[in-house]
Amino acid sequence: MSEAEELPGIAEVAALIGLAPDTLRYFERQGIVPSPRRDSAGRRRYTTADVELVRMLVHLRETGMPLADIAQFTGADGKVTDPATLRLELLTAHRRRFQERREELDRALDVISRKIADYGERLTGAPEFLVRPDCEIAYGVQGEGPLLFLVGAPVGRAGFAALAHELAGRFSVVTHDPRGIGASQAGPGAAEPTPEVLAEDLAALVDRFTGGPALFVGTSGGAVTLLELARRVPHLVGRAVLHEPPLVSLLDDPDLADRAAAAFAVAEADPQRAVQEFFDLSGAAHHTGPDETPPAHMALPGLPAEELDKNRYFLGRMAGPTVFYVPDIEATRQAPVTLCAGSLSHHQMARRATRALAGLLGVPLLDMPGNHMGASAEPAEFARALLPLLEPGAPPRPFRR
Repeated sequence: MSEAEELPGIAEVAALIGLAPDTLRYFERQGIVPSPRRDSAGRRRYTTADVELVRMLVHLRETGMPLADIAQFTGADGKVTDPATLRLELLTAHRRRFQERREELDRALDVISRKIADYGERLTGAPEFLVRPDCEIAYGVQGEGPLLFLVGAPVGRAGFAALAHELAGRFSVVTHDPRGIGASQAGPGAAEPTPEVLAEDLAALVDRFTGGPALFVGTSGGAVTLLELARRVPHLVGRAVLHEPPLVSLLDDPDLADRAAAAFAVAEADPQRAVQEFFDLSGAAHHTGPDETPPAHMALPGLPAEELDKNRYFLGRMAGPTVFYVPDIEATRQAPVTLCAGSLSHHQMARRATRALAGLLGVPLLDMPGNHMGASAEPAEFARALLPLLEPGAPPRPFRR
């Protein structure tokens, strides 16, 4: 048997890469990949380099590189005198186009996520109300099983609607609108929505259902609420999963703290500007892997009046006390908490803060699907990753992509 005949043929390579043999023949006919060598019977035989080149072709095609550029990259046209330089130039240009497209998709995803929350609010049904001394807290419950509270700030019933639906087969899932959000109305002279006050509201809601410990999942500001709940009434916390508490207070980053404070300071007068500045400094709408950083700035479209009003309250009154909250580390060490962050939140403010908290507590930081908004943007995947973390006494388990 000759050396060529020992190499894999077109059927083996196609199966290995996940393409049809006719697709490989098409690439060859169109001049997109060089023709492989042939054996004595005229059959195609592929070297390891040939296979890797086809793999790269598939990646480039899936990410939208034009076929003409791919042909130059693979060298199929035979006109390239310096292939390394040309490939670098092609990949650099392609990465720039891909990043621009990804930013467009991120903006579109943000709009879609807001619409999902809007429609979710309409579908959550009429809430029940917990009467507090200075406000009424709207809440709802669905499913059967152990009590599980989904806690956000500012995210409420609408934002958790899809995740609650995914979890309702295993738990009695309780969601609520924090004071001043959604259907929860704050009365005259109502206390400010600080983590301490939000934790008191949550404790009262837990008491509405049970006087004993329950399960909790807190995302973003809701995770900060749970830190205060664990400090204030630890007997209520049976187990808590904290997803990306955005604690600027734990980051040795004065510039970031100053930018956050400046954004909150203008929220009442100019909520559009406050949203833009907080969006840029948090990076929370982006998808960033371990070797990626969120863009420094990405212009947001003008927000509708309803969104501006919501952010006057959230950024002007709720966000500041939340991100500058200083957790009681010793009390938190005594609580059954699991810390997690989005697998696509790297180098973003909230993941950095959660990593700092994990370091202070001496516990692992677990990856979860998606980015900072994974609980609402990827509810099915997020729910599957949550289940093992909510099992009694379960050791932390890493999320596998």
